[in-house]
Amino acid sequence: MAENDIYNSQKKYEDFKKNLDNFAFPPQSKKAKYYCKNKHNLNYFRQLFPNFEAKDNSYSRRIRLLNSLKLISYITNKDLKNCEREDINQIVAYMHSVSPSPKTKQDFIRDIKYLWKTLFPEQDERGRLDETLIPYPVRHLSAKIDKSKEKLRNDRFTWEEFEQLLQYFAQDPRMQAYLFLALESLGRPQELLYIKKKHKSHPYPDVEKVYELAK
Repeated sequence: MAENDIYNSQKKYEDFKKNLDNFAFPPQSKKAKYYCKNKHNLNYFRQLFPNFEAKDNSYSRRIRLLNSLKLISYITNKDLKNCEREDINQIVAYMHSVSPSPKTKQDFIRDIKYLWKTLFPEQDERGRLDETLIPYPVRHLSAKIDKSKEKLRNDRFTWEEFEQLLQYFAQDPRMQAYLFLALESLGRPQELLYIKKKHKSHPYPDVEKVYELAK
């Protein structure tokens, strides 16, 4: 059974599910922008909920897929099942204009192909629904990142800068331990919080060094 995480994804998911009908109206808050322009498309959100629960998807993945579908249902006025390749291209083009991160763009392409396979599955040669086939409207999409557009993040540390930062906190071993864990272990926040010292088989051997620093 899917568990909640440090971002309280379970509550976010359940709140959206409970208040889905409100998504058919323009939001009153200035912080929110998207809403479902075609009320019929709310039915596709309802189709996803039992699918998530049957596959026991993590709450963070459920939210990511729902966010992609929210963006899609905001961009087009059409019933999603009637979208052709030209409509899909318009949706993806809009996504490119609001998502500068190559990783976000890559995830969106994967999400839209997954959503179409789940919501509008193709039929096999015997006329049976086959969710392994990519539906024609999204089949041409590729999540491959254009290498010419890849670039390093501007805020990435060099090793020398990281050592200087650790040295700055030479009198504060707990802060050094925190920095080492956050920047050097490559662990995700939720994974790190679940690690206990007694777990000798955890995948982050450098965490042992952090424990020693924090004493």
